[in-house]
Formats: sequence, C-alpha cells, structure tokens
Amino acid sequence: MPWREICPMDEKLRFVAGALSGEHSVTELCASFGISRKTGYKWLARYAEHGPEGLHDLPRAPHRVPWAISVEQAAAILGVRHAHPSWGPKKLRAKLLQRAAEQAWPAASTNRRVAAAPGAEPAAQAAPSCGSQSRSADGSGQR
Repeated sequence: MPWREICPMDEKLRFVAGALSGEHSVTELCASFGISRKTGYKWLARYAEHGPEGLHDLPRAPHRVPWAISVEQAAAILGVRHAHPSWGPKKLRAKLLQRAAEQAWPAASTNRRVAAAPGAEPAAQAAPSCGSQSRSADGSGQR
C-alpha cells in the first residue's frame, strides 16, 4: 500500500471548508487535523481576509534589519578605504568617528565586511615585517 501524499495547502483548505460548513466546532476540527486552536483560528482569519491565498505560509524573514547600515555609511566607509587602502577596519572606524562623531558608525567588523564586499577595492598588502624573514644557518639571510 503506497503512502498517501498530503499537500499542506489542501489540508488547510479542507480545514477551512469544514469550519465554514458548521458541522463541527473549530475545537473538534483542530483536534482531528492535529493543530492547535490558535493555528486554526489564525488560518480562518487569514482565509476571511485574503481568501485561499492567505493560507500560504508567510516568509519568516524580518521586514527590516535593525542592525543594517545605510547606503551613505557604506559609501563613506568605501570612500575612506579608497583614499587609504592600507588602513585596517579599526583605523577606518576611528577616522570616521573623528570626521562625524554625531553619527553612529558601525563596528570595525562591519567595516571589514563592507570593505571586503564584492565590488569593493581590495586592501593593500602590508609589507612583510623584518622578523618574518628566516635566516640560514650561516647568518647570510638566504634560504
């Protein structure tokens, strides 16, 4: 015996049809469909307001992101980064704070993310420090 495929949208429509028919109470229907009464009433309210289209699942993404930076801030970060490609994210933030202290500038980690975003100019490579070169056994500095 093959498994019966169940479409969530069809089940929601069956629930709404059962509730609108008035043969069973919403509590009984919720118990038979295995959902909470809160969910059952939510589906009925969505159906009453939007029709069958209201029964589709809503996106869970937030409508706005409170920690997102503005386009102007990103442009300012990239502008300073373009003028001084060797500066790191901490120094970028410090200089931006000096220029416009009244504005809330993002953290250094956000500056790093904005500066490293696709389309942004790559950072200048720092020169190797003096201690990074290894010396040979005879002290000549050649490997």
